[in-house]
This record gives sequence, C-alpha cells and structure tokens, in this order.
Amino acid sequence: MFKKNSHFIVILTFLLVSKIIFAQQEQEYLGVIKLNDSSFISYQLNLVENDNFISGYSITDIGGEHETKSNIVGEYNSKNNLLSFKEVGIIYTKSEVSDYDFCYINFNGKMKTLNSKKNIEGKFVGLYNDGTNCINGEIKLRNIQKIEKKAKKIDKLIKKSKHVEESIKSSVSVTQTLDSLKMNILKPNQNLTMFSTSSQLNLNIYDAGKIDGDKINIYVNGAIFLRNYVVDKDIKKLIIPLNSESTTIDVLAINTGTISPNTAKIEIIDQENTINTLTRLKTGEKTSITVIKN
Repeated sequence: MFKKNSHFIVILTFLLVSKIIFAQQEQEYLGVIKLNDSSFISYQLNLVENDNFISGYSITDIGGEHETKSNIVGEYNSKNNLLSFKEVGIIYTKSEVSDYDFCYINFNGKMKTLNSKKNIEGKFVGLYNDGTNCINGEIKLRNIQKIEKKAKKIDKLIKKSKHVEESIKSSVSVTQTLDSLKMNILKPNQNLTMFSTSSQLNLNIYDAGKIDGDKINIYVNGAIFLRNYVVDKDIKKLIIPLNSESTTIDVLAINTGTISPNTAKIEIIDQENTINTLTRLKTGEKTSITVIKN
C-alpha cells in the first residue's frame, strides 16, 4: 500500500531471509517500488507459501511519515513459475487515514522458485478499494543474504582503510543501517493508526536496552491510564478496552532518564496482529496510537 502525493525514502539496500516452517516457506524481501512518475518508495515484503497459497504482509515507506503495513494474499503457480499477490487491507499506518488515498499493489510476475533466493522484479498495478486504477510502477526487491555479506565486507574495508578518519569509522556501519530498518520507531507528535476487530488491546511495555530510569505516562482518550511509570526490564502489561469506534492512546515522556532519549519498547497486540514499536522521545514529547474498530 502506498499513499498518493507523498514524499518517500529511497532504499538502496535489500533484504531476504528464507526459512522453512513445517510445510510452509517464509521469505522476506526489502527494496523499492518505482512509480510511473519516477518517484521511489521503500518496500518490505513478507511472503508465507503453503501449498502454493500466499499470505503475509508488506510495509511501505519504511521509517517514513507514511509508513504503512498491509496484509498480503496471493498464489504461486509452480508449473508456470508465476507469483501473484495483492494487498488487501491495512494493519497500521502512520499516514493520515483516508481510504480513497490508499493505493493497493497488485503484482504478477515470473519467479523460478520461492526458495531459490532470486530477486523479485516486475511491474505492478495500483488499485483503490473500489477497483479503479490509481498509479502503476515496478517492484525491485533483493536478497539480504547477499547484501549482508557485502555490507560486512564494506564495514571491514572501512575499518581497515587508511584514508578514512577514525571518527567516521566509529560512526559508519552498513550492517547497523540494515538492522535499524527492522525497528518501528514511534516519533514525537506522530500518530500510528491501527485497524482492529478486537474488543480489547494489550500493551506490553518494557526497556529492551540499558535501564536508565525512563519515566512515562499513558493516556487513553485523554484520561490518565498509567502514571509516572518507570520503564524497566520487567514487562508491564496493560489491557485497554476498545469500546468505541476510535480509541486514542498517548505516550508522554516525563523525563529522559540518565541516557537521552526516552525509549520504551511497546508491543501492541490484538487478536490478529502484534506490532513491535519503540519510542524515542525527549522530556515533554508524546507519541500516539489510534485504534479504529473495523
């Protein structure tokens, strides 16, 4: 899913992790989609294949203002080596919610085998919810195993180079850049909108790094729900009822502890999805989560 008339991040590194879980094959890809207007959007794709049926998710504009995660369904025809999938619904978005603005990717292309570690490349058609065309383009996704090897080699070359200053060597890491793409950061004054059919939402809050006394408040629809909580290694479990069509959860940083910024790992869980997020807030800053009942 991508939103029309947005600003996008161009990602030049690519990811694939392949594994077999029982009878299923799960693979992840990372790359870009190129629109017909020549703009680029970062794109992550997770595919789970079971008896030639495809499920999974996509993430567009990774780390950007319009980051959006969508469900994927499709098929893989092993006889003709054809892969087809489409986005069928939004799990969450950091963009403003307006259904007619969201353009869903529909892809059909050749692929030798799903576990061949081959790239995914080809044209896609973008469709609105009502089936009308929005904008088309190309998908270019790459294999992380190859890219990670190159990233490690580049990091080693930088460390060994006599032409690179030591201050730059300590601050530049292609491998760490790849790892950072896996983090879903909740930024100040940003709203993550999640779509749910559940009657309640579970929040697991803890510090995944060094304990430094970070303190937060949690508000639900403007009312205090958790006050002056010091984030630590032990998981704080909250159950938030979803009694209305829209429920807003605000996370406010009371301080930044001894190490700035205020960082709290927050797992957002309903009956269908788990969204792993991390706050990065200064004192007095807040970030928001809005849950819309489907």
